[in-house]
This record gives sequence, C-alpha cells and structure tokens, in this order.
Amino acid sequence: MGIFTLLITILAFSAGTIRNELVLILVGTVFFITLCGCFLGVLVLAWLLNKKASSSSVRILTKQVPAGTTGTLSFELGPAYTLKKSGNKQFFRFPGILLRYEMSLATKDGRGIHHIFDPDALPEGVSVFPVPERGAYYSAYDGFIIADAPGFFYQSIPIPQDTSPRLLVSPHIVETCIPLQIRSGGTLQQQHPHFLRTDNLIDHRPYIPGDDPRRLNWKLYGHAGDLFIREGEPEPPPHSRLLILVDTQSDDTLYTPEAACRGVDMLCENALALAICCTDRGMDLSIGYTGGEIHGGTQGELAVVLAYPAALPLSGPEALPAPEDIRILILALPRASGTESALDRFLKQRRAEQGVDILFLYEGNPYEEAAEICVGIYGQKSGLTARRIRVGP
Repeated sequence: MGIFTLLITILAFSAGTIRNELVLILVGTVFFITLCGCFLGVLVLAWLLNKKASSSSVRILTKQVPAGTTGTLSFELGPAYTLKKSGNKQFFRFPGILLRYEMSLATKDGRGIHHIFDPDALPEGVSVFPVPERGAYYSAYDGFIIADAPGFFYQSIPIPQDTSPRLLVSPHIVETCIPLQIRSGGTLQQQHPHFLRTDNLIDHRPYIPGDDPRRLNWKLYGHAGDLFIREGEPEPPPHSRLLILVDTQSDDTLYTPEAACRGVDMLCENALALAICCTDRGMDLSIGYTGGEIHGGTQGELAVVLAYPAALPLSGPEALPAPEDIRILILALPRASGTESALDRFLKQRRAEQGVDILFLYEGNPYEEAAEICVGIYGQKSGLTARRIRVGP
C-alpha cells in the first residue's frame, strides 16, 4: 500500500509540474508528508520498543482444551519492565501508529489459529481466542506488529518460542459409540477375574479376553489352533487389555487435504468414544497413532493423546506402533490406492497369533465403495478381521 501511495505521489508531482497545476502539486505534497510521517513513526517506534517488546511473552493458561471451546492467554513483560507502566499503558505510542501482538499457531497438517490483540487493551493482561478444531498446535509466529493507521507501512518484531506444542485441543466425543465386540481367541468379554483352583494342571478352558496371557497353553494352541487357559495356574488374570491405533494416513486420490483432516478428526472422535466405553467397563486401554507412541492413562489423559494425530499422506514413511501380547483395534480411513502404507507395514510385522481388528470408518457415499474393497482385501489376512462402518449423518 505504501508503494502504491508513493507512485500516486510521484504521478501527482509530475503531472502538476508538467501542466503547472497547483492542485496536483498540493495533492502530491499532502501524500508525501503523510507517507513520510507514517514511515518515520513506524520506524522510530519500532526502534524505541524493540528491546521492551522482545522481553515480552505470551503464555497460554489452559494448554489442554476440547475442540469448539476457547483458549485463554496471558501477556507478560519481562521483570525489568513490569513496574514501568504509565497509567494503564505499558507501551509508549505515537499518534496514528498502531501496536498489536500477533500469535499464530499451526498443526502439522496445516490447520491454524490466528489471534491479534492490543497488549494495552487487555483486562488483567488476559485475552480469549476461539479454538474451533482438534489438534496439537505449535508456534508458527509470535511477534509485535507496528503499523500506521492508514496501512502504508508496518514493522514486525518476532518473539522466539520453543518447539513444543503450545495448545492441545482434544476431539469432540461422538454421541453414539461404535458397537464393538473385541475378539481374542474367544467369543465372550471377560469382565471379572476368573480363577478356578485345581490340582489337576491338565484342566483347560477356552481363552476369554482379559485372561492373563502367561497362562496360555501354546503347545495346545499348536495342535488345536485355538487358545486355551491352564486352569490350575496360581495367579489371577488382570483386566482385559486393548490397544486402539488411529491410522492417520489418507489416500489423496479420495481425500482432499481438508477432507483428510476432517476424516482424521472423525477417527479420533470415535476412538475417544470407544476409549470411554471400554474404560467404563474396566478394561486396561491404551492409544497410539501413526508416527507416534503408545500412551495409557485416564480418560482425560487419553483425550489429550488424541490431540496429536495429524492427517498424513498414504505413502509417508511413518509407522504404526507395533506392541506385542495385546489385542489391537485399528481405526482407519478407506483407501483406493495400492500404495504400501503404514498399516500394510504394520500387518507384515505382527505375529500371526496376534489378533487385530480393523474398522474402516467413512462419512458419506463417495467412500463407501472404497471401504467395501478394503474390507475384502484386508479381511482375507490370517488373524485379522476387517469391517466398514459409516458414521455421521
């Protein structure tokens, strides 16, 4: 804008001089004086406030919030400046020159939060900003913007930030949990420890999810092909164990970047609902995601874990965590491409006896055919069950 106005000034002076038009010369003079005043005001104020502005910081007060709510930040100056306020103003200003703090946060899949505020206009130094979407938000830019009111010139003073997530936005919880029947060598879900004392160590019964895997009779499994528990083992079994993996890779032939982000949100929302249902039933639950690690904990802690998954391309090098001795449930998006993905590499590495369920979740008809094809392909693998589930309206 400043360059455009400067061109108008030069044209006004030139036309006024050539045609001997006093009005054009006056217009050019007014524009020139305005430009000089704005430029010098921005330049001088940036020089005066550089050290003080660089000492400031913005702290997000509540680092963990649900999607669709608001975040709260606190603006603070360094200890050398906190006692030097002039009235209600912390910063010296020139007339017509604006001072704003700009905070930009971004997720790894491109979603962002942009918030600008006047540090001298905050009640108690606190500002509130909307948080519409799930994600782990890192610092994209923090700094002061010093600009003239007409918008001709501006100067920025960046404020360094660390590389850790500054805001973790957990997903919404869907109203209806996906109907789920975890299978692990049996057809029932073990809700209470089952223990039968017997001196006969050859007594066995079918394995029920929740039994201690150390009591499995692997020799009998090698002959019969089914899992059985030795009844006479002295230790009682622990609670049922389940790992939910969120596969965040998406097929770019099916999903646009925006649709992929929404698809991963949908996976995380349903994963959180499943986690709440399972933990309410007393199960020992943990959650992992593509490119990340496995985490357990309370329902609130699991919700925070689900802030991290970000939409990734199908052919990326990331991997799914590959634990052993635990039943695994994978939530994934349908794909039409034959490109090898993190899910394919994970299934190749797993042990044959490790049970895996895959749920291909989708919203709307465009993905139904791809989901059906995925079920047909992955459902043929040994020890693996694949289903397609349409969620949402």
